[in-house]
Amino acid sequence: RLQNLMNRMLTPHQMPVYKKTNIHEILERVRSLILSEFSTDITFIRDYDVSLPEFIMDREKLIQAILNIARNGAQAMKLNNQDDMKLSFITRAERQIVFRKKKHATAIRIDIVDNGPGIKNELIDKIFFPLVTGNENGSGLGLSLAQNLISLHQGMIDCHSVPGKTVFSIILPIENNL
Repeated sequence: RLQNLMNRMLTPHQMPVYKKTNIHEILERVRSLILSEFSTDITFIRDYDVSLPEFIMDREKLIQAILNIARNGAQAMKLNNQDDMKLSFITRAERQIVFRKKKHATAIRIDIVDNGPGIKNELIDKIFFPLVTGNENGSGLGLSLAQNLISLHQGMIDCHSVPGKTVFSIILPIENNL
């Protein structure tokens, strides 16, 4: 029963609405949402590859996925009572990349980087599982939901973390077969 409940909670309730969108519009929307919550506490660093083309995506679902990841980083830094909170959004094109057992001519990579305390070693391999959290006030659903939303776009998420630097990389194929 618990598994069925989790599946219902993590499955989007609305059908995706796919249309051409610029990834930087999505990132700027997430940035404004994070700044409204952590206004004076956080410094944003934007390193965008402006040559990236628009591609077909569900704008709202990608905003939610990226927001979940960025918000986790901001919350971790805040809970750590960190003075110099930095959150970076970096976009790049990836060429001839293989993921999800398929070769993609071109993909977009979005790196969400924070300078927080890092993810504990015992959690790093489990962070995308439902109900796994390093935050005592967290639900453990944000990263699991983000992974599901990125999967709807035939993409993937990867994470590398050490104290002082956590990087979540989202890879999204440009030639979506949605």
